[in-house]
Amino acid sequence: MPEETEDLEKKKSFSFQMIMLIVTLALLAFMIFVYLHQSGMWDKLFASSPQEAKATSSFIYIFEQNFLVNLSDKDVLRYLKMTLGVEISDQRVVEEIKNKTVEIRDAIITLVSAQTSEDLSTTEGKEKLKLLIADSINSFLTSGKVTKVYFVDFVMQ
Repeated sequence: MPEETEDLEKKKSFSFQMIMLIVTLALLAFMIFVYLHQSGMWDKLFASSPQEAKATSSFIYIFEQNFLVNLSDKDVLRYLKMTLGVEISDQRVVEEIKNKTVEIRDAIITLVSAQTSEDLSTTEGKEKLKLLIADSINSFLTSGKVTKVYFVDFVMQ
């Protein structure tokens, strides 16, 4: 009789250990999934084609200083304060942008100062400005390109 209870105890102990092992492995798999999904690596690992994987790898760079520019309105003195973020195709472009910050800022200020408040008051005008800024920045870059421009801050007065 005591041997049967010992066997039963061993089986219960073994079953409990197996359940704990399965739960631990399931929790670990879930944590790995969440990490891969949050970091964007999940899409890269399981992309249906190499082209799709390449398309998802982009980086965001936000200019450290905002831009404060007088607009070209004739009747009233107006200005625009904006902070820019750019989506870039390659991490190496960040260093290139930092090295050419003076030239890039000058080009953006020149470009924006030619705009009027009427031009920038519509969504279409803002989108057009984003495209012009992207083209302007890309003219200075050799190791990659700006794929999209974001207005992090945009105030006209």
